[in-house]
Amino acid sequence: MGSKSKRRHAQKQYNRAQNKPAVSQTADSAVVADTNTVATNKPTTITESTPVVMTPKEFRQMEKERAKQEKLARKQQAQKAAGKTKDKKEKRPFFLVRFFKWLWRSIVSVFSELKKVHWPTAKQVFKATGIVLGIVVLFGIVLLSIWILFGLLHYLLVNGSLTGWSVF
Repeated sequence: MGSKSKRRHAQKQYNRAQNKPAVSQTADSAVVADTNTVATNKPTTITESTPVVMTPKEFRQMEKERAKQEKLARKQQAQKAAGKTKDKKEKRPFFLVRFFKWLWRSIVSVFSELKKVHWPTAKQVFKATGIVLGIVVLFGIVLLSIWILFGLLHYLLVNGSLTGWSVF
């Protein structure tokens, strides 16, 4: 949709919401609420028979303001319904009270998360532990053999023969 068609669409929606007649656009691009009236640049007094004339920019600004007011009204209505209306003079609790409330909520949330954890059975724990220990022993043997091999090569390079060589 182009910007003009978006504006027309927004104007139509606004008119439907306000139960107004269809909108027409004049040559100077002012929005007119009555198709028989042509917008002019002359200042006119608004009476019941005079339609409201505004530019698309003014209309968008008016829509933004109306949306803000509706949002604020919904928020206030929700607060009233929940019984959480705050007075500006209401004092905050002492900081230690707030701290301990935060601490209690944190502890409760930790325990609720611990309930969601899938704990392994004893058989699964022993199996996983055996696998880890087996891999540790295997890598220990590999590292020991590499250490012995490099020790042998070092002794051979320094002394020229293997006489008197020991592993440790």
